[in-house]
Amino acid sequence: MTVELPPAVWHAVHAAAAPSTPWPPTDGATADLFLAQASQEGLEPLLFEAQDLPDALRAALLRQAGRRRLAQARALIMTRALGALCRVMGDEAFVVLKGADYMWRLYARPELRPMQDIDILVPRGRVDAVCQRLLAGGLQPRPPAGPAQAAPSYYERAFLLGDVIVEVHHSFLQRSRLRVDYDAVWSRRRPGPAAAPGAGRLDDVDAVAYHALALAKDEFSAALIRYVDWWQMLRGQPALLAAAAVRAREWHAKRALFGALRQAAALFPELGGPDVQAVGRSLVGPVARSFLVRSVLPPPAEQGRAHAVSRGRQLWRKFWLIDTLPHRLGFAWEHAFASLRGGPKSGGG
Repeated sequence: MTVELPPAVWHAVHAAAAPSTPWPPTDGATADLFLAQASQEGLEPLLFEAQDLPDALRAALLRQAGRRRLAQARALIMTRALGALCRVMGDEAFVVLKGADYMWRLYARPELRPMQDIDILVPRGRVDAVCQRLLAGGLQPRPPAGPAQAAPSYYERAFLLGDVIVEVHHSFLQRSRLRVDYDAVWSRRRPGPAAAPGAGRLDDVDAVAYHALALAKDEFSAALIRYVDWWQMLRGQPALLAAAAVRAREWHAKRALFGALRQAAALFPELGGPDVQAVGRSLVGPVARSFLVRSVLPPPAEQGRAHAVSRGRQLWRKFWLIDTLPHRLGFAWEHAFASLRGGPKSGGG
């Protein structure tokens, strides 16, 4: 499998790394800034595979050649951890999410898609039994970051498998924010990667709709590798996007999918063709569309600078990226309750 990338991807990295200097980098210092930004964006392994790079970047890659071996070593650690997790899970049903799916399905080799943790989805009714099984299998519970994450109703629970974080989801997000038919999700699942015996993965349409939700959960401030994932999922498959729009309507996740389409096109213009724009218009009406673009979605200049956004601004974006008023009020109530229990760090995603 050949990994194709959005033509503008390296321009986007450069804009985040050295916004005041023109592309391409022409000196070692700017090239080193570029490499550091590519690493932060999860794109460094793909950079080592890239052809026709400027001479300054080629020289910087030669200076940092050892980092390619680090990416390979990290991928091996994650692959072994996933295999160990499968053995502990035994006959429990689970689905691999995000990188644990994408690193085999969307990329030529696992090391080209860096992972920070392993995310899995389990049936809601089995989450307690799964957690007990993980504890019995030697995994260690990871302390929650705040009261919201400590609540029994929270959508994920975290463990440590050696140095690898394992996040066990029983839902995509808090159930107050969406209307997902999880029985249907489970009925549509497909066989997972060979490296995860016994695991499933999401149906292709569900995977696209879920990826948009995961981006919206992070207010679209995610690393660029997440938008490259989007490119890999959708390129050459217009019917898949149209089907994902139907699914987003079912899940009350229209704004999440609209935002993902809009942000991806802002970063990579080739992802914003007429068919994509038509799907976006079908999801959100003109008044809401204007409001989201003007007052909610982050500008492209924020890429690589998510740390500079205030918590209040994050919550504003989360609130308005939820489709319906009842779901927004449910999210606001949960956040307010968690804040009363534990202070300002308890936003809970």
